[in-house]
Formats: sequence, C-alpha cells, structure tokens
Amino acid sequence: MSDLTYIERAQFLATVQGMGEGDEIPQAAFELVREAESETAAPWAQSDPLAAERYLAARGATPKAATANAAEFELSMRALYALAKGTRAQSFQDLADWIETNVDGVQ
Repeated sequence: MSDLTYIERAQFLATVQGMGEGDEIPQAAFELVREAESETAAPWAQSDPLAAERYLAARGATPKAATANAAEFELSMRALYALAKGTRAQSFQDLADWIETNVDGVQ
C-alpha cells in the first residue's frame, strides 16, 4: 500500500476525476476499493465461505473453474458493489441481488 491512506487516495481521485483519459480514473477508483476490500474479510467469510463457488457453479462454471475463480470473483464483485452502492455488502445475497439487477438486467 502507498503512504497515502485510502481516504486521501479517494479524495485525490475525486479531485482529478474530470482530468483522466478514458477509463483510467474509474479503473484507479476500482483498484483502490478492491485493495481496501481485500484487507477486510467478507461478513459471510466464516458463516458461508463457499458462497462464491456455489454461485459460479450455479451459473454454469465447472467445479474446477468455480473453485479457481471464486476468490477473485468475490473480491471484484465486493469492490463493484461498494462503488455502486457506497457501502459494503453485508451478505453474499446482497452481491447476487445486485448482480441480477445491475449486471444481468442491463441491456
């Protein structure tokens, strides 16, 4: 992690938001939130540690692919959810519902 806190980095990104080319500022915001999420266990990590694997398998991933991709998928979805909602997901079902509405439901 850099010497700047997450809040300082977020404030910087908010300040330069209009100065970026293409997706570089949104990508930097995503990476910042993803890094912050990676340092905190998901609220369901103890009670339902295989939620992401089950979710991916239910969507057609092979068991091997679901296992291999679950952690990265969950972390990325937690970051996207936090960016979109302004709060952390409190259950894996929060993520699943958000994906259904905002990813699957978008045409």
